[in-house]
Amino acid sequence: MLSRVHTGLFAGLMLCSAGALAAPFTLHSTQFHNAGKLPVAMGGGGQCPGQNVSPQLSWSGAPANTKSYVLLIEDPQGANGLGMTHFLGYGIDSSRHQFAKGDLTGVVGYTPGTNGKNVQDYSGPCPPVNGDIHNYNFTLIATDYAPDALQKGLAREAVMSQLKGHVLASAGLVGQFIMPKK
Repeated sequence: MLSRVHTGLFAGLMLCSAGALAAPFTLHSTQFHNAGKLPVAMGGGGQCPGQNVSPQLSWSGAPANTKSYVLLIEDPQGANGLGMTHFLGYGIDSSRHQFAKGDLTGVVGYTPGTNGKNVQDYSGPCPPVNGDIHNYNFTLIATDYAPDALQKGLAREAVMSQLKGHVLASAGLVGQFIMPKK
């Protein structure tokens, strides 16, 4: 009897240890490191430098039962401190673990939401020319929603409202964009 108790305790401890050793949910890029400088090519174009090319992103360690992801790219200093959503994509299938450079620009592998410029597309960094460093927050949210659960074109507030009670974890990455001096 005692050996069954010890065996059960040992098995329980091993199960708990395996969960504790699971890799954390993380977001990475081969083009910049966390808190590092974003490539100029990512810039929004037009009045800003760059070609409005979205970065390569990859992730690992998603929690069990993840069915889809939501990806946000935001500049909290944008719009004179009110914040600016540069990208919102959701319905990203849980089998996907990366976006290649340019995939977000080309609407590949996600349902587009409406960003802060009121378009359903990637809008690269474009801070004011005052020399401020702007931080762009990349947030990947693991959800228990099926990839087709949310309709196309939702704005950030609508997506966040619908995610309540369906978020399993999030991973983040910050990149800095500095306007090149002329």
